[in-house]
Amino acid sequence: MTRGVAGRDRSPLSDEVKAELARLPLKACDARVLAELLPRAGHLGVPARRLAHRTEEADPRSLFRKSCYRRTYLRGLVLAGGSVSAGPSGYLLEIRPPRGEVRRAASLLGREGFGPAIRSRRGQLVFTIRDAELIAAYLRACGASETLLRFEARRVSREVRGRTNALVNAESANLARAVTSARAQTAAIRALARAGRLSRLPAPLREAASARLRAPTATLTDLARRLEVTKWVVRSRLRRLVEEAEA
Repeated sequence: MTRGVAGRDRSPLSDEVKAELARLPLKACDARVLAELLPRAGHLGVPARRLAHRTEEADPRSLFRKSCYRRTYLRGLVLAGGSVSAGPSGYLLEIRPPRGEVRRAASLLGREGFGPAIRSRRGQLVFTIRDAELIAAYLRACGASETLLRFEARRVSREVRGRTNALVNAESANLARAVTSARAQTAAIRALARAGRLSRLPAPLREAASARLRAPTATLTDLARRLEVTKWVVRSRLRRLVEEAEA
Protein backbone atom coordinates (compact mmCIF):
# COMPACT_ATOMS: atom_id res chain seq x y z
CA MET A 1 0.00 0.00 0.00
CA THR A 2 1.34 3.41 -0.94
CA ARG A 3 2.02 5.57 2.09
CA GLY A 4 2.35 9.32 2.37
CA VAL A 5 -0.07 12.13 1.77
CA ALA A 6 -1.88 12.40 -1.54
CA GLY A 7 -1.89 15.71 -3.41
CA ARG A 8 -5.55 16.36 -2.60
CA ASP A 9 -4.82 15.91 1.12
CA ARG A 10 -1.81 18.20 1.36
CA SER A 11 -2.14 21.24 3.56
CA PRO A 12 -0.44 24.61 3.11
CA LEU A 13 1.53 23.98 6.31
CA SER A 14 4.67 22.97 4.39
CA ASP A 15 4.95 26.30 2.56
CA GLU A 16 4.01 28.19 5.72
CA VAL A 17 6.66 26.55 7.89
CA LYS A 18 9.44 27.01 5.31
CA ALA A 19 8.56 30.67 4.80
CA GLU A 20 8.51 31.22 8.56
CA LEU A 21 11.82 29.44 9.17
CA ALA A 22 13.49 31.40 6.37
CA ARG A 23 12.38 34.68 7.99
CA LEU A 24 14.01 33.96 11.35
CA PRO A 25 17.04 36.16 12.18
CA LEU A 26 20.29 34.57 10.99
CA LYS A 27 22.68 34.22 13.93
CA ALA A 28 26.31 33.14 13.69
CA CYS A 29 25.60 29.54 14.69
CA ASP A 30 22.68 29.47 12.24
CA ALA A 31 24.87 30.55 9.35
CA ARG A 32 27.49 27.89 10.04
CA VAL A 33 24.97 25.05 10.19
CA LEU A 34 22.88 26.15 7.22
CA ALA A 35 25.98 26.74 5.10
CA GLU A 36 26.82 23.09 5.64
CA LEU A 37 23.32 21.80 5.02
CA LEU A 38 21.38 23.84 2.48
CA PRO A 39 23.79 23.91 -0.51
CA ARG A 40 23.80 20.09 -0.51
CA ALA A 41 20.03 19.78 -0.92
CA GLY A 42 18.78 18.72 -4.34
CA HIS A 43 15.72 20.97 -4.51
CA LEU A 44 15.20 24.13 -2.50
CA GLY A 45 12.17 26.36 -2.43
CA VAL A 46 12.51 30.09 -2.95
CA PRO A 47 12.78 30.98 0.77
CA ALA A 48 15.44 28.32 1.35
CA ARG A 49 17.44 29.38 -1.74
CA ARG A 50 17.54 32.99 -0.58
CA LEU A 51 18.68 31.86 2.85
CA ALA A 52 21.36 29.60 1.35
CA HIS A 53 22.85 32.61 -0.51
CA ARG A 54 23.15 34.48 2.79
CA THR A 55 25.20 31.64 4.34
CA GLU A 56 27.73 31.07 1.54
CA GLU A 57 30.59 32.78 3.40
CA ALA A 58 30.03 30.99 6.71
CA ASP A 59 32.55 28.57 8.23
CA PRO A 60 30.90 25.13 8.67
CA ARG A 61 33.36 23.86 11.31
CA SER A 62 32.48 23.02 14.92
CA LEU A 63 28.91 21.99 14.21
CA PHE A 64 26.52 20.74 16.93
CA ARG A 65 28.66 21.54 19.98
CA LYS A 66 25.93 23.84 21.23
CA SER A 67 22.19 23.36 21.46
CA CYS A 68 21.58 26.32 19.16
CA TYR A 69 23.48 24.48 16.40
CA ARG A 70 21.27 21.43 16.84
CA ARG A 71 18.08 23.54 16.71
CA THR A 72 19.32 25.20 13.54
CA TYR A 73 20.05 21.79 12.02
CA LEU A 74 16.43 20.78 12.64
CA ARG A 75 15.38 24.02 10.98
CA GLY A 76 17.68 23.35 8.03
CA LEU A 77 16.35 19.82 7.49
CA VAL A 78 12.86 21.24 6.92
CA LEU A 79 14.13 23.97 4.62
CA ALA A 80 16.31 21.53 2.66
CA GLY A 81 13.56 19.00 2.03
CA GLY A 82 10.73 18.77 4.52
CA SER A 83 6.95 18.79 4.41
CA VAL A 84 4.25 19.02 7.08
CA SER A 85 0.66 17.87 6.61
CA ALA A 86 -2.42 17.75 8.79
CA GLY A 87 -5.12 16.38 6.52
CA PRO A 88 -7.94 13.82 6.64
CA SER A 89 -5.42 10.96 6.41
CA GLY A 90 -3.60 12.07 9.56
CA TYR A 91 -0.52 14.02 10.60
CA LEU A 92 2.77 13.69 8.76
CA LEU A 93 6.20 15.31 8.94
CA GLU A 94 8.51 14.13 6.15
CA ILE A 95 12.20 14.96 5.93
CA ARG A 96 14.43 14.16 2.94
CA PRO A 97 18.02 14.75 4.10
CA PRO A 98 20.48 16.21 1.56
CA ARG A 99 23.23 14.05 0.05
CA GLY A 100 25.61 12.72 2.66
CA GLU A 101 23.43 13.87 5.58
CA VAL A 102 21.37 10.73 6.21
CA ARG A 103 23.53 9.28 8.99
CA ARG A 104 24.08 12.58 10.77
CA ALA A 105 20.41 13.55 10.45
CA ALA A 106 19.26 10.19 11.84
CA SER A 107 21.72 10.46 14.74
CA LEU A 108 20.72 14.01 15.67
CA LEU A 109 16.98 13.36 15.35
CA GLY A 110 17.32 10.34 17.61
CA ARG A 111 19.41 12.29 20.12
CA GLU A 112 16.81 15.06 20.24
CA GLY A 113 14.02 12.56 20.94
CA PHE A 114 12.25 12.47 17.57
CA GLY A 115 13.28 8.99 16.34
CA PRO A 116 11.67 9.02 12.87
CA ALA A 117 10.72 6.00 10.81
CA ILE A 118 13.01 5.61 7.78
CA ARG A 119 11.80 4.39 4.42
CA SER A 120 12.95 4.50 0.82
CA ARG A 121 11.09 6.37 -1.88
CA ARG A 122 12.36 6.39 -5.46
CA GLY A 123 15.86 5.55 -4.29
CA GLN A 124 16.00 8.27 -1.61
CA LEU A 125 15.70 7.74 2.13
CA VAL A 126 12.83 9.63 3.73
CA PHE A 127 12.33 10.23 7.46
CA THR A 128 8.70 10.25 8.61
CA ILE A 129 7.04 11.25 11.89
CA ARG A 130 3.30 10.62 12.24
CA ASP A 131 2.80 11.34 15.93
CA ALA A 132 1.11 14.74 16.35
CA GLU A 133 2.86 15.41 19.66
CA LEU A 134 6.30 14.80 18.10
CA ILE A 135 5.49 16.95 15.08
CA ALA A 136 4.42 19.79 17.39
CA ALA A 137 7.62 19.35 19.43
CA TYR A 138 9.71 19.47 16.23
CA LEU A 139 8.05 22.68 15.04
CA ARG A 140 8.62 24.18 18.49
CA ALA A 141 12.27 23.08 18.57
CA CYS A 142 13.14 24.57 15.19
CA GLY A 143 11.42 27.90 15.93
CA ALA A 144 8.29 27.65 13.78
CA SER A 145 6.01 29.11 16.43
CA GLU A 146 3.45 30.63 14.03
CA THR A 147 3.05 27.41 12.06
CA LEU A 148 2.88 25.49 15.34
CA LEU A 149 -0.16 27.53 16.38
CA ARG A 150 -1.93 26.78 13.08
CA PHE A 151 -0.97 23.10 13.31
CA GLU A 152 -2.32 22.87 16.87
CA ALA A 153 -5.53 24.68 15.86
CA ARG A 154 -6.18 22.15 13.11
CA ARG A 155 -5.24 19.31 15.41
CA VAL A 156 -7.64 20.45 18.14
CA SER A 157 -10.42 21.02 15.60
CA ARG A 158 -9.95 17.54 14.17
CA GLU A 159 -9.85 15.85 17.58
CA VAL A 160 -12.94 17.70 18.81
CA ARG A 161 -14.77 16.75 15.62
CA GLY A 162 -13.69 13.13 16.09
CA ARG A 163 -14.85 13.03 19.72
CA THR A 164 -18.16 14.65 18.77
CA ASN A 165 -18.76 12.11 16.00
CA ALA A 166 -17.89 9.26 18.37
CA LEU A 167 -20.36 10.54 20.97
CA VAL A 168 -23.09 11.00 18.36
CA ASN A 169 -22.50 7.50 17.00
CA ALA A 170 -22.56 6.03 20.52
CA GLU A 171 -25.80 7.84 21.36
CA SER A 172 -27.37 6.69 18.10
CA ALA A 173 -26.36 3.09 18.77
CA ASN A 174 -27.73 3.24 22.33
CA LEU A 175 -31.00 4.73 21.09
CA ALA A 176 -31.34 2.04 18.41
CA ARG A 177 -30.80 -0.71 20.99
CA ALA A 178 -33.32 0.89 23.36
CA VAL A 179 -35.96 1.14 20.62
CA THR A 180 -35.41 -2.49 19.59
CA SER A 181 -35.70 -3.67 23.21
CA ALA A 182 -38.85 -1.59 23.82
CA ARG A 183 -40.51 -3.07 20.72
CA ALA A 184 -39.64 -6.62 21.79
CA GLN A 185 -40.99 -5.96 25.30
CA THR A 186 -44.24 -4.48 24.01
CA ALA A 187 -44.75 -7.36 21.61
CA ALA A 188 -44.10 -9.89 24.41
CA ILE A 189 -46.57 -8.19 26.77
CA ARG A 190 -49.31 -8.13 24.12
CA ALA A 191 -48.70 -11.78 23.30
CA LEU A 192 -49.05 -12.69 26.95
CA ALA A 193 -52.29 -10.67 27.18
CA ARG A 194 -53.79 -12.37 24.10
CA ALA A 195 -52.96 -15.78 25.54
CA GLY A 196 -54.56 -14.88 28.87
CA ARG A 197 -51.31 -15.46 30.71
CA LEU A 198 -50.53 -11.86 31.70
CA SER A 199 -53.24 -11.77 34.38
CA ARG A 200 -51.76 -14.87 36.05
CA LEU A 201 -48.29 -13.33 36.49
CA PRO A 202 -47.15 -11.72 39.79
CA ALA A 203 -48.32 -8.18 40.46
CA PRO A 204 -44.85 -6.56 40.03
CA LEU A 205 -44.62 -8.03 36.51
CA ARG A 206 -48.12 -6.84 35.66
CA GLU A 207 -47.24 -3.33 36.88
CA ALA A 208 -44.09 -3.28 34.69
CA ALA A 209 -46.13 -4.52 31.72
CA SER A 210 -48.77 -1.84 32.22
CA ALA A 211 -46.11 0.89 32.49
CA ARG A 212 -44.44 -0.27 29.28
CA LEU A 213 -47.73 -0.37 27.36
CA ARG A 214 -48.64 3.13 28.54
CA ALA A 215 -45.20 4.47 27.48
CA PRO A 216 -43.83 2.33 24.63
CA THR A 217 -40.92 4.71 23.95
CA ALA A 218 -39.99 5.52 27.56
CA THR A 219 -36.49 4.76 28.78
CA LEU A 220 -35.78 2.40 31.66
CA THR A 221 -35.00 5.44 33.80
CA ASP A 222 -38.43 6.93 33.06
CA LEU A 223 -40.18 3.65 33.83
CA ALA A 224 -38.22 3.25 37.07
CA ARG A 225 -39.31 6.73 38.14
CA ARG A 226 -42.96 5.96 37.39
CA LEU A 227 -42.86 2.65 39.25
CA GLU A 228 -40.72 4.08 42.07
CA VAL A 229 -38.13 1.31 41.77
CA THR A 230 -34.58 1.12 40.47
CA LYS A 231 -33.64 0.86 36.82
CA TRP A 232 -32.15 -2.57 37.47
CA VAL A 233 -35.50 -3.79 38.84
CA VAL A 234 -37.35 -2.52 35.78
CA ARG A 235 -34.88 -4.18 33.44
CA SER A 236 -35.22 -7.50 35.31
CA ARG A 237 -39.02 -7.42 35.22
CA LEU A 238 -39.20 -6.59 31.53
CA ARG A 239 -36.68 -9.33 30.76
CA ARG A 240 -38.84 -11.76 32.72
CA LEU A 241 -41.88 -10.76 30.66
CA VAL A 242 -40.01 -11.43 27.41
CA GLU A 243 -38.86 -14.81 28.73
CA GLU A 244 -42.42 -15.70 29.75
CA ALA A 245 -43.68 -14.87 26.24
CA GLU A 246 -40.95 -16.94 24.60
CA ALA A 247 -41.72 -19.87 26.89
